[in-house]
Amino acid sequence: MRIIPGNHTELIRRGSPVRPNAPQTSDTRYSAHVAYVEQRKRAGAGGKVELRYVGRYRIDGRLKSTRTFKVKRDALAEAEAQERAGKSSEWVDPSLARVTVDEWFRLWQGARSGRAPRTTEAETERYASLIAPAFGSTILRRLDYSDIATWAATMRSKRTGDVASQARRRDAVRLLVQILDGAVDSRRLRHNPARTPSGKVPYLPRASRSKEHRYLSNEQLRRLVDAAGAGEGSALILLTGLTGLRWGELSALLVEDVDLQRGRVSVRRAYTRLDSGALVLGDTKTHARREVPIGGTLRARLQPLLAGKRKSELLFTSRTGEPLRRESFTRSTFQPAVRAAGGAVTALQRALGLPEASVTGVYDERTRLSVIELQARGGISPTGVCDPETWAHLATEDRQCRAGMTQGEKVSRTRQLATLTRMTLAPGAEDFASLTFHDLRHTAASLAVANGATVKAVQLMLGHESAKLTLDTYAGLFESDLDSLGATMSDAFDASAAHYVLTDPGPSVSETIRSDEPNPA
Repeated sequence: MRIIPGNHTELIRRGSPVRPNAPQTSDTRYSAHVAYVEQRKRAGAGGKVELRYVGRYRIDGRLKSTRTFKVKRDALAEAEAQERAGKSSEWVDPSLARVTVDEWFRLWQGARSGRAPRTTEAETERYASLIAPAFGSTILRRLDYSDIATWAATMRSKRTGDVASQARRRDAVRLLVQILDGAVDSRRLRHNPARTPSGKVPYLPRASRSKEHRYLSNEQLRRLVDAAGAGEGSALILLTGLTGLRWGELSALLVEDVDLQRGRVSVRRAYTRLDSGALVLGDTKTHARREVPIGGTLRARLQPLLAGKRKSELLFTSRTGEPLRRESFTRSTFQPAVRAAGGAVTALQRALGLPEASVTGVYDERTRLSVIELQARGGISPTGVCDPETWAHLATEDRQCRAGMTQGEKVSRTRQLATLTRMTLAPGAEDFASLTFHDLRHTAASLAVANGATVKAVQLMLGHESAKLTLDTYAGLFESDLDSLGATMSDAFDASAAHYVLTDPGPSVSETIRSDEPNPA
C-alpha cells in the first residue's frame, strides 16, 4: 500500500503524534524500537478517500510491517504484540503463515521422509478425505479454534458424504493437531489454533472401545496347529502363537534369522502392504531390532524349513517363492484350520450320534462315555480320549451312515473328518469362535503371562515401545495375579515362622534350672 504524496506519515505512539524525522533527544521516551503506526490513504468507492493503518515494529534491528487495519488501535496493538514476541524470542514471520493448509501439509509430510510407507499412505488418505475438504484452501494463519472444534463434531467423509465414524474423526483431529504443531515448530505460527491456550484438545472424539482380545489355551493352539497340517502353515501358526510376531515381521524372516542352537529368532525387518497391493520391506513397527526365544517344540518345527535353503532366503514363502501374503495365507490355510479346530468338539458329538441337546461344544462326561463305547466297538484301548486312531474308526463308521447325502455333501464330510483325524481331543476340551490371525499375538501374550512372565519380558517379546503399552494392552491378564497374591504372601509369612522352630528343642529352661538345684536327699 503506497503512501499518497503530499501527506505526512503520521506516527502514532502512546502519546501525541510525532514527525517521522524528528530528532531524538536524550529525554525522548520514543526510541527507534518502539512500535508505531503509519497512516495511509487510498481512493475508495465514489472517489472517497479511505484511511488505513499499518503497524510498524522492529525485529533484530529490521523494520517489519503488520497487515493493514481500519482502526489505528488495532494496528498499534498488533505491532506491539509482534515486537513483544520478538523480545521474548517468540516472534514468527507472518509471511510464512500465508500458505494454505494444503501447501503446508505437503511441506510437513515431505520433511517426514523417515516415516514408514504405510504411515505416510494412511496420513495422505486421511488428510485428503477428511481435512482437505474443510481446510485445504484456508490460509494457515486464518485457522480458528471454534471452526476446528465444529468440524471435529460434524466431520463428513469426502467419498461418501456421511458423518465419519468416531474412530475416523479422532484420527483426523489428531493428524490436524500434528500438522499445526509442525507449523508452530517451524515458526510459521505462534500457537496451534487447534489447541486451547493450555495446550489441550478438549473436543477430541473419545476413543472407541477396541475389539475384545481373543486368547487360545495351549490345548486349543495345539488343535489349531494340528488342523493346519504338517507343512509351513502349521509351523508359522505355532511360531506366532508362542512368540507373538507380527505378520509383517513373520513374512520378512530370513533363514539366517533363526538360530536353533541358541534358541533365538532375530526380528530385524518387516514387510508393509500398501493399499496398492505393493509390499515394501523396511524396519519393524518400532524401528527396533529384537530377539524372541524359541523352545524345543518350535525348533523341531522350524528345522525342516531351514534344510536346503540359503541363509539369505525367506523362511516362509508362497508357492512361487515370493513373500507370503497374509490375505492368501488366511484364505487358504488359517481360516480352514480355525473352522475345523474351533468346531472339532461339536463335530465329534454329532458324529457320535448324540442328541442335539447334548451337542454343547464341550467335551463332557457323556461325550467321554460315547467315545469309550466307540473305542470298544473298534477294538481300541478305551481311554476316552479321541486320538487319531479313534477318529479313523469314527470315519469308517460314518461312511456307512451316509444314505440320503448328496455327492457334494459326502465329499465335504470326508474332507472334514480327514482334517479332524489330525487332532486329539480329551475331556475338558472346548470349541472356540472364529478369530483373526492377529489374535495369535494376543494368545502369545496370554500364554506368557500364564507361565509367569513379567511385564518387561512380555514387552521385549512382543516388541512394544514401552512396558506401559504392554500393561495398557494386556492389563486384564496381569489382574489375575491378584487372586493368588494374597495367599502367596500369607504362605510366605507363615513359612518365615519356621526359622524360630527348633527341630530338636532339647531340655526346657525350667528343666535346666531344676537340674542345677542340689538334691535335697
